[in-house]
Amino acid sequence: MEGQIDKKTQLQAEELAKLTFLLARVCEEKEDYFTKLFNLTNAEFRCMRFLKDSCYLSVKELAKVMSLTPGRLTHIITRLEQKGYVIREIDKKDRRNIRVLLSEKAIPFMEKVTKKHVDLHLNILKLIPNETRESVLIAIRELLDSMLKWSKTKEI
Repeated sequence: MEGQIDKKTQLQAEELAKLTFLLARVCEEKEDYFTKLFNLTNAEFRCMRFLKDSCYLSVKELAKVMSLTPGRLTHIITRLEQKGYVIREIDKKDRRNIRVLLSEKAIPFMEKVTKKHVDLHLNILKLIPNETRESVLIAIRELLDSMLKWSKTKEI
């Protein structure tokens, strides 16, 4: 019958709820630890990661991908500007838009930060037995894919 959930699936859903809650908490703790090493906030680090992966982003695009209000993002960009990591410029195609890009100083800094971020995850990966690592990565990819699908519908 549609709408009825068997006991096993219900228990799995309860465990998934607990595990994702704990995973989110420990990921936040990991990111706090990591970003403090580089005198960044988590939001500043995420902002710079998005910019590193793009040539530049408009404030509107950056606010959308970071799920922040333009006002909150402006505060983050201002702090990154003060640290010399980002530059704001008027979009030549549409002067109403402001583009944000990494500064020359930020490019080698982000290469260093990204390498250290990968090293951190390498150390975490080493804590997983060799024979289960690939299965763990497959499961995380599937979980992420399912969560992204859910995110589009936001159904309870």
